[in-house]
Amino acid sequence: MFRRTTILLATLGLILSAPAALAAAGDCNGDGAVDGADLDALVAANNTLSEGTSLANCDYDGDGAISLADVNAHLAASN
Repeated sequence: MFRRTTILLATLGLILSAPAALAAAGDCNGDGAVDGADLDALVAANNTLSEGTSLANCDYDGDGAISLADVNAHLAASN
């Protein structure tokens, strides 16, 4: 019983985290495209945590939070 529960919870965790994990780098809003809407989402999310969201794909400095440094990195990557 414990093993089944553990496997079920692990599978559920993978399913819930898959959209963020599979999204392309720079796809800040999770719509599958990297475009101006991603920059809008990134700016709107300034000073928020990125972990567990599609914003994790736009945490360019990997500090777990969205900041102006990430906005600048996004702009530099899109040029």
